[in-house]
Amino acid sequence: MSNFYRFPAMAKLNERDNADQIAKIDEEVSEAREAYFSSVDEIAYGVELMDIIQATETALRMNFTDEEVEHLRQLTIEKNRKRGYYGE
Repeated sequence: MSNFYRFPAMAKLNERDNADQIAKIDEEVSEAREAYFSSVDEIAYGVELMDIIQATETALRMNFTDEEVEHLRQLTIEKNRKRGYYGE
């Protein structure tokens, strides 16, 4: 079992397709944007950000093994480190 994921796997994961999941991620980003700009409730904004993470985790689960996800995580860290995004 992977230590990467923060949320449980969604039910019926195999019934989703990538196009639908990307649309779900877009939907969650829109909801986060709306919560940020239209609400004084920081909790609502935070929950929407968490929904983005969960939707993205679902997309990763749909396409990659745990080992592949870890490799992708390392590649992303390396890429962002080279860009100077980390305070190292």
